[in-house]
Amino acid sequence: MPGTLTPERTEELFAAHATAVYRYARSRLPAAETDDVVAEVFAIVWRKGELPDNPRAWLLGVARRVMANQARARHRRIALVERVRAHPEPAGQDEVRLTGELDELRRAMALLRPADREVIALLGAAELSTAEVAQVMGCTTAVAATRVHRARRRLRAAYEKLTERGA
Repeated sequence: MPGTLTPERTEELFAAHATAVYRYARSRLPAAETDDVVAEVFAIVWRKGELPDNPRAWLLGVARRVMANQARARHRRIALVERVRAHPEPAGQDEVRLTGELDELRRAMALLRPADREVIALLGAAELSTAEVAQVMGCTTAVAATRVHRARRRLRAAYEKLTERGA
């Protein structure tokens, strides 16, 4: 079933391979997480829009990466909870300053174009590299690097604009 995906071909692909993806994910995860993996795999397929010659193997490879990403995210959350428990509450003044800085950052982000906000979110919130941003956005690494550079520059300018007004 290689080639460009249409809605019909996507349904056929799902019918032919969803069970295999589910069984593979279920062999490694609790049932509650397995459906999310299957959904994410086929969402990735839909976004990609094309399939290689061996879709089953490719789908299982995508499932493997999705599960690895979920495991890394879970480990990051656990590590964060442990760090928070290990450190005392921040001093009141520092917390107020940090909250203010985050509010300024949110206001600066709101001034950006949606495309720039997406790039910044992928870099910061999702903690992706430029190469990973390229994969997510479906472009070359060079194009992604340009978008990253421009988005960062625009964010810096928006942030400076806000802090100049506030000063």
